[in-house]
Amino acid sequence: MTHSSLLGDLIDLTEALETDSAINLEQRKQRDRQIGQGLQQYRHRPAVQIRTWLHDLNHPRVGNQGAQGVRVYHLICLALIVTGLISGWVLASAVLFYDGNQPINIVNALVVLVLPQMLLLLFWLMAALPWRLPLLNSIRQSFSLLNPGRLAGQLAGLFSGSDGRGLDQLWHSDHAAILYPSARWLFSFWSQLFAVSFNLGILASAFYLVSSSDLAFVWSTTLNISSEAFHHYLNILSTPWAGFLPEAVPGAELVAKSRYYRLEEGSLAAAREIPQLAVELGQWWPFLIAAVSFYGLLPRLLTMTVSWFRFRHHLRQALCNFPGAPELLARMNSPLVSTHAAEPESLLKMPQGDIARNTAKDWALRSPIIDWSGTAHDVKDVSSVLSGLGIEPLDHLYAGGRQTTEQDQELVLGLCRRKPEGVGILVKAWEPPMLDFLDFVKSLRRQCGQKMPIIILLWGGEQGGAITDRDTWQLTLGQLSDPDLHIEPIGPGL
Repeated sequence: MTHSSLLGDLIDLTEALETDSAINLEQRKQRDRQIGQGLQQYRHRPAVQIRTWLHDLNHPRVGNQGAQGVRVYHLICLALIVTGLISGWVLASAVLFYDGNQPINIVNALVVLVLPQMLLLLFWLMAALPWRLPLLNSIRQSFSLLNPGRLAGQLAGLFSGSDGRGLDQLWHSDHAAILYPSARWLFSFWSQLFAVSFNLGILASAFYLVSSSDLAFVWSTTLNISSEAFHHYLNILSTPWAGFLPEAVPGAELVAKSRYYRLEEGSLAAAREIPQLAVELGQWWPFLIAAVSFYGLLPRLLTMTVSWFRFRHHLRQALCNFPGAPELLARMNSPLVSTHAAEPESLLKMPQGDIARNTAKDWALRSPIIDWSGTAHDVKDVSSVLSGLGIEPLDHLYAGGRQTTEQDQELVLGLCRRKPEGVGILVKAWEPPMLDFLDFVKSLRRQCGQKMPIIILLWGGEQGGAITDRDTWQLTLGQLSDPDLHIEPIGPGL
């Protein structure tokens, strides 16, 4: 399955889950469990399970939006490729224009064709960093208007219709927070696709002009730079290819002969008397081609590949974290509980170990509290709520939400080194547990060991949570099979 079909499935998942919500819950349980029984070999590949479920659903309303979104995606890719090729060709033709009168200044060619490539690559690296520093954010916002990927995103919105279920739902929907990483790497992929095409256009134009005309290159600058110093700078610039393409490294003699002044004493004045010198001035082209290739094309091929893989990775993550997807996975991977059983469903064994244990006021432990995704902002007095459970909070830590995965892992490592008596995680009951939360809990258990209670403090909100919220958490967390993982509802109604 390609990344474009993965993109189509993500678009279709919105329609599928919305359509599915109208079906009776008991019917959905039986249907999804039946599908899940044939997919247990993919239990640890939830994205595959969801995509197979989506294809097996075979609903008449599902499929059109995804197919249309994929078509728009491919059209934009094609438009970026054509635009990049034309732009590169036109720019190189202008920079390398030579009519026999004014020579081509290699310094000007490098400044126009190579230097911006290096600066833009630096900006891409800063944008790809996981850290969010104010200065970097300002730079990103300043260059976002020039980002071909974001411009392509605006173009995609014109073809996606007004229902908000096309390709642009990745960045213009109610679930944009979950889909943002996918959109971010999609824009990056589009930008790098344009950059690769742009460099190919430059190289194609350069090869055409070299093969079909006699180009004369010189170097000229008002700066007080000697031929020896300029040759030294060129050697530094040629370092990436000097070992295996020595012919693309200008020699000291060529640099000295190519020094040009617009007075009658320049190299071209000598070339009128010595035709051989004019031939030598054309020998700069391997250096220029190598510079564009190593500082433009090859880095962009690498960044395009990285963006493609990260885009694909976040598409899979978004599939599994999309609202309704964790519950779907829980229904597919949990034993079927039928309401036609001899006993009430609440008395049947569910795959949740001890996590349904409600042990209010008897914990009697001192524990750090992890605020997951800003839940503490909704609780008026966290300390009083915890003291009612017999939990004395040691520290209030933060994870999830705007925290990166690397920051969450650093928090886990630092916390487990202190060997706490237990760990409490404050969560919002109305937000189902996503894969990143389950990974966080598994990492916490793996680093801190088995003999430590992990208490999920399920906050139901000021208006009170729903029993179905608690059931969702129990059902999903039950997949971890952790006997010392507990749920403590702390909101009214749970």
